[in-house]
Amino acid sequence: MNNTAYAGVFFGVLFCMISAAFDVYVANITQKLNPAVFIVYCFILSSVVFIVISSRKKGTWNYFLKAKVSFRHLILVNVSVLLNWGGLILSLKYLEPAVVGIVSVACGPALTLVISRYVIKGTSSPTRIEEGIAWIVLVGVIIMLVNSYLGKSGITSTTNNERFIGIVCVVVSAIGTVLYTFISKKLSKNSWKPYEILGFRNILMLIIALVYVVTCKLSFSLSIEMFFIVLALSVIGHIFPVFLIQSSISNLDPMHVSLMLLLLPVFTLLFQFIDSRIQVSYESISAVIFITVLLVVLGINKLQNKNGLRK
Repeated sequence: MNNTAYAGVFFGVLFCMISAAFDVYVANITQKLNPAVFIVYCFILSSVVFIVISSRKKGTWNYFLKAKVSFRHLILVNVSVLLNWGGLILSLKYLEPAVVGIVSVACGPALTLVISRYVIKGTSSPTRIEEGIAWIVLVGVIIMLVNSYLGKSGITSTTNNERFIGIVCVVVSAIGTVLYTFISKKLSKNSWKPYEILGFRNILMLIIALVYVVTCKLSFSLSIEMFFIVLALSVIGHIFPVFLIQSSISNLDPMHVSLMLLLLPVFTLLFQFIDSRIQVSYESISAVIFITVLLVVLGINKLQNKNGLRK
């Protein structure tokens, strides 16, 4: 790998560590604070930070003119974020964080294979072995989700309806993640810097969250303690890691990004035991190990093909 690829991997691994801790902590916070209110605070701060950075580097007029030219792609980015974040926040409210982490990651490579072969050409060419492993992984995901629905996971206090909502949301989140990777890569090839994309990527999600909060007459008021928690989560748990993964996407192809994110459920499983709300789930541990092993095999196979090492 060249230095650019190494940088992409480093950014991605660091993102996985921070994001895993963020997922576990947000799962706890959303039991006390409405997810929509959290999104409003988090995304306003994030958008302002990256718009200011982009405007100072490129000039406000040039930055917004560039956005006008790439308006269609930015809309698709916003829709992807809506699917990704909306599904993530709601699924973390009803499902064990390790389940959310492994399902979103396990679906990623399989969806990437399908999209790269049938939708967006010229990125990756999946082999029969890769496709076979991808389908096995999806079967493992289905088994894991069935166990979650039946209450065989680290969180058993939710109802069947709530767990069903969580399952639908985590699948939607996985789809959003993969779409975002492909569309962001296109923008990167069109000379968009990571911070420039991040300035516009949350607008749709922010608008919907604001409308929801106002319509439902939810309170924006936070205690001093909760305010600093939200502020810290926004900066350390969102602004910094999204810049890392955006930089990783710019330096790697979509398949390598999906494969690198395999570390996410591993870190999530480790961090989630800090949350006293979550019991030890041997079913989730087994599923994480099984699916991760399959995905590692898929990753090795992919890298060997890429480097011409496959016999």
